[in-house]
Amino acid sequence: MTRVEALGYLGLRVKSLDDWEVFATEILGMTASRQEIDGEAALVLRMDERAHRITLRTGDDELDYVGWQVSGPDALDEVAAALDEAGVAYKDDAELAELRGVRRLLTCRDPAGYALEFHYGPTMTQQPFVSPTGARFVTTTPDGADTGLGHVVVVCDNVEETTEFYQRVLGFKLSDHIIPVPGMLLTFLHTNPRHHSLAVAPIYGDGQGGINHFMVEVDDLDVVGRALDKVHQRKIRQLATLGRHTNDKMLSFYVQSPSGFGVEYGTDGLLIDEKTWSVVTYDASAYWGHVFDPA
Repeated sequence: MTRVEALGYLGLRVKSLDDWEVFATEILGMTASRQEIDGEAALVLRMDERAHRITLRTGDDELDYVGWQVSGPDALDEVAAALDEAGVAYKDDAELAELRGVRRLLTCRDPAGYALEFHYGPTMTQQPFVSPTGARFVTTTPDGADTGLGHVVVVCDNVEETTEFYQRVLGFKLSDHIIPVPGMLLTFLHTNPRHHSLAVAPIYGDGQGGINHFMVEVDDLDVVGRALDKVHQRKIRQLATLGRHTNDKMLSFYVQSPSGFGVEYGTDGLLIDEKTWSVVTYDASAYWGHVFDPA
């Protein structure tokens, strides 16, 4: 069984780098730098000692790639072997690894068509991370285990095939399910003690595939509250009110990013203990709050 360690980074295509720079720094509390990557203007976001966690380039407001970190070269070889066994085409891309600032990188697409980048050896920068809002992002457990940048939620029309790929081929573990409305089953998967690094949702009603949201976690409820105040003050669309999730216990709110998809901003997320964990299905996504599309 292969082992993906954590959600290492995300790549997004966005229509406005300027709007994202304001949103990421003044609302989310990340730092941002303008760079040129492979001949394109890019906005690179940091939230800890990593040289980058989210990279944005100009495009159509969509998920560009998902970077899944593994522990080292042996683990990456295991991923390659698992992809070979499953008949999944991939590329061992040295040039792209250099662009991403990692030691080695494999690329493939999952059954839903999303671009994946399995890598090890991310660059740690000498320059300390200092949030412009005082945020301290949770990317490890208290004892130092890597939990990654947060989680990402994608929507597709082949949920069963996609989740089977992540579990059977890549070794992700099932956390639980939520049925937020009748006929809609959400599947949550983890790779480390964070409750989930990936969730997969079906296309529902008139919706379409793509990224639904990504989540980042901070270590202080007051940071969440101050960010929410700024959302209200600047009249940014709030996608869901402050609330507490049933499954990962995250205390969070959802805000519409400049690209239209959501960002969940929260604190106090659950850590899974594999020795005692069992899979359940919740009949609601929140114990309280999280009213979606509030008036």
